[in-house]
Amino acid sequence: WIAEYMAGRIALPDARAPAELKPLLGAMNSLFARIDNLLTRERRFTADAAHELRTPLAVLRAQWDVVKRSTSDQERRLAEQQMDAGLTRMDRLVTQMLALPRLEATDKLPRSHTLDWPLLVAQVVSDLLPLAERRRIEIDCQWPEPPAPPMPLQGDTDLMAVLLRNLLDNALRYAPSGSTVQLRFGTDRLSVHNDGPALSEQALAQLGRRFHRVDGQAESGSGLGVSIVQRIAELHGLRLHYRAGADGRGVVAQLGPD
Repeated sequence: WIAEYMAGRIALPDARAPAELKPLLGAMNSLFARIDNLLTRERRFTADAAHELRTPLAVLRAQWDVVKRSTSDQERRLAEQQMDAGLTRMDRLVTQMLALPRLEATDKLPRSHTLDWPLLVAQVVSDLLPLAERRRIEIDCQWPEPPAPPMPLQGDTDLMAVLLRNLLDNALRYAPSGSTVQLRFGTDRLSVHNDGPALSEQALAQLGRRFHRVDGQAESGSGLGVSIVQRIAELHGLRLHYRAGADGRGVVAQLGPD
């Protein structure tokens, strides 16, 4: 009881307390509640960081293997350049992960500018190529017909890279081997499509719960990616919706203003 009380999970009862003690008890209960919220956010940050660092670490490991197997100076220099770029992205990612606990307590982005979607997509797809090649899945990106721009948006480039990488990572992991994952940009929204078996309404409703994974999946994961996407989307005034594909197969993750 004492441990739960000190952690803020049990409030000090004040119904029978003397009137002069009620303000003190209220202040103590409020303090314990804030401490409990802080501990909860720290646990969520640790889980998010472990999940989010997995992909870039795998990329760096693959690039290091290429460096070790290089048979010419030119091949080695190219591999070293790619590894250097990967380390730079890792540095940015760690910086953003350290900022996530603060983002959960704020309604404002740390910085905002017009997003360069082609550059952002190229970076994220490059990060995910080892996974796509391992599962023999093609990533297809579709843009609006010119001169229509793809989903104009003011936002944080690094956070949106985290969002986009999570959406594509999930689609690649749960799509059938040898299939295609499509990233489609509209003028006011974007969507990611895979070609796996359609999920039930109940399974779609469960997406976004931390540590929840769909039954029967062989790929590793912790179910954290969707919750990370949802938080970043909220900060950009967007909402994430999941639905079955138009032909009744696969899952569509759609990001838009409503």
